[in-house]
Amino acid sequence: MATLSVRLDNKTKDDFAKFCDTVGMSVSTLFSVFAKTVVREQKIPFEISAKNDAAEDDGFYSEANQRYLEKMAALDREGKLKWTEHELIRA
Repeated sequence: MATLSVRLDNKTKDDFAKFCDTVGMSVSTLFSVFAKTVVREQKIPFEISAKNDAAEDDGFYSEANQRYLEKMAALDREGKLKWTEHELIRA
């Protein structure tokens, strides 16, 4: 077994340790899981983005969709939308 040192600010270290405890793993175990996943899949198992706002990643919050939703809400308030009930489709 090898030893790996990681530098983190104190808050991140404490928050990470609390998370690990919550899921029943040690910090060491969770880093091992991460490293093994990276090696097995040959990629980082999450997306890395330069975007600051997580909402930017979600098309639901895009300006275009927000305008569309506002338009549909206005039409609904004016009684100009027809709603149809559908059966639930189960996979």
